[in-house]
Amino acid sequence: MSDPGRSEMHRFTISLEATAYDELKQLAASQRPPLTLQYIVQYALLRFLDENRSQQLKLDIE
Repeated sequence: MSDPGRSEMHRFTISLEATAYDELKQLAASQRPPLTLQYIVQYALLRFLDENRSQQLKLDIE
């Protein structure tokens, strides 16, 4: 039975260049207290959604 106070979570996988991955790991580790990589990525995605909700994205796609 699911907890009504919790929303359903979904997993997905992304691939990053090694430099971006290392930078994310360093950012997470440098926080006090240190944060997990999962938390940093989830925070960034939720912030991105908040800032771009109901807007057309301006992407540099060539």
